[in-house]
Amino acid sequence: MDKNELIQLAANRDLISGIYNYCDRWCERCPFTARCLVFATEKADGAFDDSEIDDINNAKFWQKLESTFKEVRQMIVEWAEEEGIELETIEGAALSEREQQRHDAKDHQLSVAARLYTMAVQEWFEKELAIEQKIHDDITGTSASSEEDIDVNDAIDVVRWYQFFIPAKIFRALMGYDQELADAALAGVDKPGDDQRMTDPPGNHSDGSAKIALIAIDRSLNAWRILHLSLPEKTDSILPMLLKLDRLRQSTEAAFPKARDFIRPGFDDEVSSEFVS
Repeated sequence: MDKNELIQLAANRDLISGIYNYCDRWCERCPFTARCLVFATEKADGAFDDSEIDDINNAKFWQKLESTFKEVRQMIVEWAEEEGIELETIEGAALSEREQQRHDAKDHQLSVAARLYTMAVQEWFEKELAIEQKIHDDITGTSASSEEDIDVNDAIDVVRWYQFFIPAKIFRALMGYDQELADAALAGVDKPGDDQRMTDPPGNHSDGSAKIALIAIDRSLNAWRILHLSLPEKTDSILPMLLKLDRLRQSTEAAFPKARDFIRPGFDDEVSSEFVS
């Protein structure tokens, strides 16, 4: 997709500005795909016609990502030229500062805990369910109903979907907070959020990233509880997962105390809050 096609898509007034910044990227379960620019662009590119594009282990995924970065880079260069901005004069210092923020966010205890959870999930499935289809045999071999079978398989999907999503969003929240601190210093305020101009949408962007991370944690906790109830023989291995994830939830809430109050465009406004729960 070229720049003109993207601009044409973005001109659709039914789209919700920024809704894609604070979603869980699970388009198949989202009621707002018709109002999302990212979904519209991926649909126009045929991304949903090829499942390999969404597979991080497939070359097509990385080819698509590379293409997207190139397109964005070209648009930034063209915009800078139109505005008379010399990117080379500002990129060096900005990249150095960004790299330090990236390093700090990666080494933060929240990031470390989130990555440890991700590895624990991977190890759990490799040890407890080496072949995930085995879960169907485990369930049907008991007195469980077909409805319970569906619930368990859905719980597995939820745990797997958010396994890597949680550390990615926590990392983004930490990166965002560091940037907000730098912006606050430039604006002459004490901390992010003191200047109302920095809150668009209401709340800081780091809170928005932390909120979707917390939502993913909440849903993952519920999924693990379903697995715990449905697979009582695996209690000894599931309970540590619940404890690890609950500690991560508490730590994230402590680090971002206003995250739960963040208003995500589309998802949390008065019109749609009852529709999306």
